[in-house]
Amino acid sequence: MNVKSAAAGTLETLRKALALQQAGEIEKAQRLYKTVLKKNPASADANNLLGVTYRQLGFPKRAVEFIRKAIALAPDRGPYYANLARALSDLPETTPDEILVVADKALSFSPSLPEARNLRAISLTKLGREDEAEAELLQLIQDQPTYADAYRNYGVILRDRKDHSKALEFFKMAVQLDPGNSEAWVQRARARFELEQFAETEPELLAAHKLFPENSDISHELARLYFKTGDAYLGLPYAEAAVAAQPNNPGRLVTLGVIYQAMRRSKEAIDALAKARANWAEDIPTAEWNMSLAYLGLGNLELGWKLAKARFRTGLSSTLCRNFEQPEWDGSDLSNKTIMLWNDQGVGDAIRSGTMVPEIIAQAGHVIIELSQKLLGPFELSFPDATVRLATFESLTLNATQHDYDCQICLSDLTHFLRPTFEDFKKAQHPVYRINVERAREFHERIPGAREKPVVGVSWRSRNLAPARAKSYLSAPEFAPIVETPDIVFVNLQYISIERELDFLIKGRGANFLPFEDVDKFNNLVDAAALAGCCDLIISANTSVADLAGSHAVPCWSFGQDQPHFLFGRETTPWYQDFSYTVVPQGEPVVTVVPGLVQRLETWRDTQWDPAARLARLGL
Repeated sequence: MNVKSAAAGTLETLRKALALQQAGEIEKAQRLYKTVLKKNPASADANNLLGVTYRQLGFPKRAVEFIRKAIALAPDRGPYYANLARALSDLPETTPDEILVVADKALSFSPSLPEARNLRAISLTKLGREDEAEAELLQLIQDQPTYADAYRNYGVILRDRKDHSKALEFFKMAVQLDPGNSEAWVQRARARFELEQFAETEPELLAAHKLFPENSDISHELARLYFKTGDAYLGLPYAEAAVAAQPNNPGRLVTLGVIYQAMRRSKEAIDALAKARANWAEDIPTAEWNMSLAYLGLGNLELGWKLAKARFRTGLSSTLCRNFEQPEWDGSDLSNKTIMLWNDQGVGDAIRSGTMVPEIIAQAGHVIIELSQKLLGPFELSFPDATVRLATFESLTLNATQHDYDCQICLSDLTHFLRPTFEDFKKAQHPVYRINVERAREFHERIPGAREKPVVGVSWRSRNLAPARAKSYLSAPEFAPIVETPDIVFVNLQYISIERELDFLIKGRGANFLPFEDVDKFNNLVDAAALAGCCDLIISANTSVADLAGSHAVPCWSFGQDQPHFLFGRETTPWYQDFSYTVVPQGEPVVTVVPGLVQRLETWRDTQWDPAARLARLGL
């Protein structure tokens, strides 16, 4: 055969193979490269490109083998070293130092090679040399403004610095420049997640899932999104798909577990979370904390309370993890000892946990209770035998600054010793908290017809309108049918309401609704409780208003998303006596519970209402 003709044929085959490779027909390209190598084993280009196909098909070790052959045949070609660095980066045993050496070798022959510069920056980042990596990527972006990977990798650096807004801009550019790169879509979604841009994230992730239906990272991000927005049932198939793709991935198992838990499938939640813990070499507090909630949802109080302390290790912004010199109370004898109780969570949690305080007062020589400013009033009024004071601690270390006690324990963790069984809930007195009767009588005098008509306190939302929580709340128009129920006086217990809402209910709908705008229901909980005490019944969304009602023994109908760790797998919670909770059906808007509440309210008004309990509470 003519040598020139053979060389031309080889070149034409390589061109066809490369075109197929660039079109995504990797297996077809690979077959052509092998055909070339059978005829010409010394073809450096064929060895190099065959190696690249092996990497693309998920066989990095085989890729390294052929690319090294190419380098041995042509040791002065920068792109070969760049491809080697890329293949090595797919091997978990390869260190960042090794990749950096190969990337630098590529740049010694081809100083402007984008792939080598990009891999160099990635290696520098992993080695903790972020300033150098940043400089490399910014220069690469300037030199190659259409090179998508540089934007994505610089976005990762910004993300690790918690600069999520700026990171998002670079991830968006990476998707725009290379929409076929699934990792860019995933990183953009994660940045939006950190910024709580959930409305924007959903359509983008659904589009990504359509483009990359087999990408389990995208499925996992969709599952996380739907859980965060309170639509766990929508996230379940994505979470299951993500775990099916990587059955031992602890992060995905945690997501599946919390979704099961949100759907009241507590046994399955425990199984998934336990598997997550078993497959994670490091501490996994998120799994342990959610296992606690799952056990509580099953009514297993002992295991639920035992695991609950994991919340302090999760980094939850809603949990205050203080540090103390004094030991934590272990349930031992408190006679002649001083114990300090402190709160780690929100107002509702503190009020609920505070129902156990009388039992501690009965056991201890002295009790100190440290709380946030707004909680001081109701605790001082209700527990005069205790020292109630403002919680003080160092802002950075959270170390306690007062040490005048023998031991300490978080209010929420008293359950471990005082509520290990359902029978133990019966120890609580009802009501535990006192109201300021004089103040309550003042409010009562301002309620027209209070002695002739039922008085119902109402609250339809919290000020926290995070997507998942908002699923339990109503807007003023949605809530209006309740306060339009005739022959009832409604009292506003909504601690954060806006003038537009009040005007809509009073002027727009003509509701018999008293706003009590001069009462600071958010900061002054003593006044808020006094106003609640003027009511025969309280109807509230799942907010601290419901806990305020329950802890003061005012009958309460609450509603919202399922709360298995509050109900403990039962229809009613054992925390309070005359308290009911209406669960919003999965996938349904919360407004669907309104007609039932209206009908129930009418029946209560006509057949059950009696002002005797209210008047006795106020001494009238």
